[in-house]
Amino acid sequence: MKNPLVWCAAALLGFSLQSVAEQQWKVHEWGTFTSLQDETGEAIGGINTDDEPVPSFVHRLAGSLLLSPTEVPPMLFKGAPGCHPDVTMRLETPVVYFHSPDPTDHVQSARVKVSFRGGWLTEFYPDAKPEAAGITPGLWRFPSLSANTEGKLEWDNLQAGGDWPLTNTADHVWTSPRAVDAALLRTAGGESERFLFYRGVAHIDAPLKVSREINTGELLIRSHIPRLLSCPTLGIRSVWLVEIQPGGHTAFRSLPPLTLNQGPEQTLAHTPATFAQDEFRPGNLEKLKTALRSALISEGLFGDEAQALLNTWELSYFKSVGLRLFFVVPRRWTDFYLPLEISPAAEIQRVMVGRIELVTPQQRSLLRALAQFSPNTIREQAAQLCAQLQNAFYDNLPRMNKDLAALDAGQKSLSTFVSIPKSYQTYLDLGRFRNALILNEEKRKPTEGLTNFIATYRLEAYQPVGQTAAN
Repeated sequence: MKNPLVWCAAALLGFSLQSVAEQQWKVHEWGTFTSLQDETGEAIGGINTDDEPVPSFVHRLAGSLLLSPTEVPPMLFKGAPGCHPDVTMRLETPVVYFHSPDPTDHVQSARVKVSFRGGWLTEFYPDAKPEAAGITPGLWRFPSLSANTEGKLEWDNLQAGGDWPLTNTADHVWTSPRAVDAALLRTAGGESERFLFYRGVAHIDAPLKVSREINTGELLIRSHIPRLLSCPTLGIRSVWLVEIQPGGHTAFRSLPPLTLNQGPEQTLAHTPATFAQDEFRPGNLEKLKTALRSALISEGLFGDEAQALLNTWELSYFKSVGLRLFFVVPRRWTDFYLPLEISPAAEIQRVMVGRIELVTPQQRSLLRALAQFSPNTIREQAAQLCAQLQNAFYDNLPRMNKDLAALDAGQKSLSTFVSIPKSYQTYLDLGRFRNALILNEEKRKPTEGLTNFIATYRLEAYQPVGQTAAN
């Protein structure tokens, strides 16, 4: 028989712990880790591309680090950024929500600190204190990225739970994450928002490595995590292979859960690399969204948070042509590469989506076609394109003011305004990471055509500060 005093003490302790938990704020975070892998599963560098630019009021570590999604040739922009060869991972739009244990409670003060091992945190809002070794704000100079790089952001004296005005914007990428029932936040400097926002770039590998088996045409999926993260329970519960065709036609298949402790040589799963045409069925897109939403909720997000993630990435997830692997990133992996500290203590849920863009045979075919253009043809067609743009915009101030901003932000297609030469259209058809792909192909299989195209349109890779051309 238990001692009554011991039983009472245990009961009081349990009640005390429950009371503390009930008084804690709930903090929920979602975001995306994006990478690009070739047919061998190797990461391709130079993916510092801004898929969906955020509003101008967002703070930037250095404005010239990210490539614009515009289809306008880079040669028309003086000082346009180039592909940083060390960037193998994009950390896209993590947002952090605060949920009060008592909506009628007073305003809570908090401190939030996030670090990015192997990378820099390049954009953020509200304002925070950034740290990025080797980068000086205002100078367009960037060092190499490595596993030893570590960028940091800190929000100190953050207020949560008040009633403050939000900055006006109609940008879809910003209004979508606002559609969540969460506490408002405000910094000491007076900037307020529904969430904490940040983005980054890094030189790290995705936790999965996807290669294409030449003989069978299958995709082989293997673990690709550091040894120090290996543990029997590290797994991925939700995985999908998705192909989006022109016109939005969608096919996808769910893959079985994966356990990541089997070593880099062990195949965790294999699946056909292609879909039959009858697998691109009407209604597939909504089924995919439903599956993703259900997985996000099961991992800890609220329903409106899961929907906000999907709405924010409507374009890059569901409308951009390509073959990609989606999966829910293991929390242990996220906490290792992206440690998050919040005080006072809170109940934290972090749900990140991994997205691996896979190089396809169609993209290799486009690269081979691009390599076949002669230097003269490339130069002539580039001159024609520049002349058309000059006539359409730079000699037409009203149109320039009206449409050029949307074109620069990637919100309108270049073909809306000019006739695009065949060589340049071939380049555009490579998709979002076209600059990284063409530089990678020129490195793998150098040809006169690719070399001249890169030089003519000024697509050369950025040379990190401290490196020589030989490096």
